[in-house]
Amino acid sequence: MKKFLFTLLAVAMSMTVMAQRNALIKDEGGMTNIRKGPGTNYAIACKRQDGTPIGYKASTTSGWYKVYEIGGGDDVFLGYVAASKVVIPRRQGEYKYVGQVKPEGGYTNIRKGPGTSYAIAEKVKDGSYVLYSKNGSNGWYKVYTQSGTFRGYISASKIYMTESPAF
Repeated sequence: MKKFLFTLLAVAMSMTVMAQRNALIKDEGGMTNIRKGPGTNYAIACKRQDGTPIGYKASTTSGWYKVYEIGGGDDVFLGYVAASKVVIPRRQGEYKYVGQVKPEGGYTNIRKGPGTSYAIAEKVKDGSYVLYSKNGSNGWYKVYTQSGTFRGYISASKIYMTESPAF
């Protein structure tokens, strides 16, 4: 019985490690190379705009991630990205998700509190991707920088795409 439980636990752990998770390509204002193999010596398979969401899995080569189109699973494998270019939301007391601000052609306010009566902390371009937590209040989500620092609140109605927890 113990051997069976140990085997079951080992299988469950390996499935967890292999699961595709969501992240963002680090936003440095340009494009990121996605390579055909885990290293800069491999050819460029494609490029993605910095700040866009991707699915990822750990690579067997240290310092690189296998990346996928979000929602595509293994059937939409793109290639490999250096780990330094992947922003992986971390759980810091609450779940964080990757979401897209509704692409309405302008900017959306991030407020200092959960409501329109609070001052505007900053604005984010519509269509951009953000890290957010559903642990807000009254229809508002908490929004974070790519490094995990709290930015403010955004109306839940402005988040277009919600993904599974991204860590």
